[in-house]
Amino acid sequence: MPKSIYFKQKEELLPEELMAYTLAKLGSYEWNRTEMYNPNRIYEHPAGFYFRFHNADQVYEQLKPCIEQFKGSLKWTIHVSPISKNKNYVIEPADVYHAKQTEAYQANMELEEVLQASYKEICELAIQDIPLLCNHVEQWFELEHKKLYPPTIPS
Repeated sequence: MPKSIYFKQKEELLPEELMAYTLAKLGSYEWNRTEMYNPNRIYEHPAGFYFRFHNADQVYEQLKPCIEQFKGSLKWTIHVSPISKNKNYVIEPADVYHAKQTEAYQANMELEEVLQASYKEICELAIQDIPLLCNHVEQWFELEHKKLYPPTIPS
């Protein structure tokens, strides 16, 4: 069984775990999907980080300008997932977010069909952006030497 991000040093992290590790320095997760993408099937879906902090509404508002001002290969956004009953948040490429708003996506939930020729490139560029985006978040919030908040068990 792989070691949790809470028991790893930053150097031990897999690229797909970096965002979970970085944001754990901002607050305690109530829920998160640790891996942003499947490294064995990078075109399965574009990289995105799905999470919910425990009692941290103001953190989301502080994260929004940080994520949106990141200058990477792609523009990124943070938003509340429209398909979660628990107000889960998503950090993902803005192109993916906009594609999910289209009628074509709502009809069949196929991002690849909506994004067409740019789909694979978005998947690849998103993966390349992850370490840069995490560094941007660390600098923005001055997290370089901060410890991870332990996860919160919902009551």
